[in-house]
Amino acid sequence: EFTAHKSNVNSLALGHKSGRVLVTGGDDKKVNLWAVGKERCIMSLSGHTTPIECVKFGQNEDFVGAGSQTGAIKIWDLEHAKLLRTLTGHKAGIRCMEFHPYGELLTSGSADTGIKLWDTKRKGCIFTYKGHDEAVNSVKFSPDGQWIASAGDEGTIK
Repeated sequence: EFTAHKSNVNSLALGHKSGRVLVTGGDDKKVNLWAVGKERCIMSLSGHTTPIECVKFGQNEDFVGAGSQTGAIKIWDLEHAKLLRTLTGHKAGIRCMEFHPYGELLTSGSADTGIKLWDTKRKGCIFTYKGHDEAVNSVKFSPDGQWIASAGDEGTIK
């Protein structure tokens, strides 16, 4: 047990490739990177102006994405500790996101009831999915990357 942030920790993700790194996001607007089993933060990433709601590693653990209460998503290059881009388009907080299993796409779900598909290299939203009546709490790509499943506050899965 250790203190990861100065206030609430809202999200964490374990690196799924190595299982040896952990990323956390909190009310202090920071994204912190940890080595599993160590109490000292490896890297602290800043740039968001509101609390972090969701954090995820890219497939190769070489970058991390973080979504905030404003609806902005920031993506950092971990090798260079550098902010790569900011994705904007949601009108409310990011509740969930996931990187595509094989490509440079990202999907996000928001309290604004929308799901967006982003091209992380071209810095923009390429599609917006509608259908939920309330906040989207979970989004997942199928293992082959062809489909996106989502779950919302209204009790539906799409």
